[in-house]
Amino acid sequence: MPETRGGRPSRRVSSLRRSQRRLTGGDPTPSSDGLETPPSEAQVGPSRSAVVRHRLWESLVRPGRGQIIAAVILFVVGLGGVMQIRINNADDTYTNARREDLIQLLDGLGSESRRLESEIAELEQTRTELQSGADTQRVAREEAEKRAEELSILAGTVPAEGSGIRLRIADPSGKVDADVLLDAVEEMRDAGAEVIEVNNTIRVVGSSWFGSDGHGLVIDNKPVTRPITFEVIGDPHSLEEAARFRGGLVSEITGPNIGGQVQIDQEERVVVESLHAATPNQYAQPASPPPTPR
Repeated sequence: MPETRGGRPSRRVSSLRRSQRRLTGGDPTPSSDGLETPPSEAQVGPSRSAVVRHRLWESLVRPGRGQIIAAVILFVVGLGGVMQIRINNADDTYTNARREDLIQLLDGLGSESRRLESEIAELEQTRTELQSGADTQRVAREEAEKRAEELSILAGTVPAEGSGIRLRIADPSGKVDADVLLDAVEEMRDAGAEVIEVNNTIRVVGSSWFGSDGHGLVIDNKPVTRPITFEVIGDPHSLEEAARFRGGLVSEITGPNIGGQVQIDQEERVVVESLHAATPNQYAQPASPPPTPR
């Protein structure tokens, strides 16, 4: 078709193609008839990829407000999920326990609760007697003597007797170490043990330590011979149930790692005669009483 009016249609086409080139960012490509043609996809593609990479880098280096809020929300959600998983794992000990084990645990807690309630009742009665004003000095003196006797028993400086258990550990392979003995004492303390004696010769108190030397186990620097016998004063039922609780002392000793045997006998009367020799304080001394106010 011949051009009219000095080739104005061709110039219009060229102008439109140049506008398209400016919008797409491509370079003009002359055609065979001398007119510019729009760039191909291969020519435009690298430029668009560069723009996308630049925008992505800008969003990473200079995140917007929406991106920051989204990151904070994701962090809070992830932190909550981790805490929930840890809580669930911590509860697995009781979740997977057998019904018999849970009953034993509840019995032990019930006995301990009754003992504490009885102690609270006695303390409240003592407080009432001291506040009543009737023979206050006698009540205070009796309470002080009772407290001193209890502390002497706990310190291991006087003999003691009462109901409890006798626990015998047979360890043919000699795999019971100081850690096992310490775990046994802690379990019995948790079950309400008031007095603990080992092999009828060693009184276990709050300051006792467990270890080993070149010959075997020692408690407070005294040798421990095998088989090991614990004599414990406390509630017999609670003490035995605590020892037989799944995963407790009996399970550990009779398991494949140690391969020992445990015998537990409930006794109406357990006599503990061994004493703990209290060492004198190296630095602490009784302070002088404060002056009497006038």
